[in-house]
Amino acid sequence: MKMLLAQAPPAGFTNLPVQPVTCRVVTDVAAASELTQAWSDLLRRSARRELTHTPDWLLTWWHVFGPLEQRELRLGVFQEGARLVGLAPLLRRRHWYRHWLPFRRLEFLGSGERIGEGICSNHLSIVAERGAEELVARRLVEAMVEGAFGAWDEIVMPMMSADTVWPELLVEEFRTAGYRAEITRTAGAPYLPLPATWNAYLHGHSSNNRRNIERSIKRFDQSAGAMELECISSFADLERGKDVLIQLHHDRRASDHQAGVFEALHFRDFHNRLMQLLAARDMLELLILRVGGVPMAALYSMVWDNKVYAYQSGRRMDVRANAHFGDLLFSLAIRRAIEHGRREFDLLADEAVYKRHITPHTRALLQVRAARPRLAEAIRRLGMSCLARLRR
Repeated sequence: MKMLLAQAPPAGFTNLPVQPVTCRVVTDVAAASELTQAWSDLLRRSARRELTHTPDWLLTWWHVFGPLEQRELRLGVFQEGARLVGLAPLLRRRHWYRHWLPFRRLEFLGSGERIGEGICSNHLSIVAERGAEELVARRLVEAMVEGAFGAWDEIVMPMMSADTVWPELLVEEFRTAGYRAEITRTAGAPYLPLPATWNAYLHGHSSNNRRNIERSIKRFDQSAGAMELECISSFADLERGKDVLIQLHHDRRASDHQAGVFEALHFRDFHNRLMQLLAARDMLELLILRVGGVPMAALYSMVWDNKVYAYQSGRRMDVRANAHFGDLLFSLAIRRAIEHGRREFDLLADEAVYKRHITPHTRALLQVRAARPRLAEAIRRLGMSCLARLRR
């Protein structure tokens, strides 16, 4: 197996041997689970870490979606001696373009679900120790070219944050290895860097927005208990809170003649499992806004590494349009996050109008794709080009 040498040791330690960085590919979920502690330690040493990089998220996803569509686990493990310096959470499966052109695909864990069941795992990535990103990217591409991850026609890495080094690093390494590689912007994820105080947050808004937020918060604070905010974070109250969230979410989606996402069997299975893990680790925040004891709006969030991920919400639709209970709940959630000293409030992918009212900041989410120069790829590209011309 080809090996790359790690960077030279710092001055004063020149007598230490330089360790090669090796790659092995784990294909068994039990073996992957044994890496949980080392995986978590690696995240703490990485420059960028997200909840969707953790074994809690990705191995839970694998337990639900791994048995579907003949997926095969391909977890790339990069070590310098016994030390874990990188991790590539991948799988292999067959993907069909237009239902007739088959491609052997390597892709991220947490992605590639069927339409209607997608978890929408934002910020997916390779994980590496700070300073080892370039080395791990090069070793990963070499291992793929050597066939360590199995035969493949394309590699698809979606939902990568544009403000990390990984998209450019990977494309550069693929192109250096002689493969066609490209980056595509697929979505935007609004986010709010949280200031130290609520007043500082308010002053970041226009005068009109600030007035509206202050008015709604004042109405809540002076409601003498008629309005209340409940935070469900424990396992004991989980089922009750989940039922409220799902009902309010389905009410909101039904008003737009759409199905609620929790109606999808595998989507619901994933979140049933994940919520239990989050509750056990004090990482779940299920906020319910009640008026006169009646649930009016709900927000399902996760807290990890002092960051809030606002994942899914719902609200009652049989109330007057100017009640704005959904807006009030988000304002209360942001105030709560600031009071708890959180560093960021991530609104996740899709640039809905209400999110743009909350924050002007958006992270681009990118997809990296590399392909072998084969006939199937030429046919795919020709087909895509023809479809684009027909649409025009």
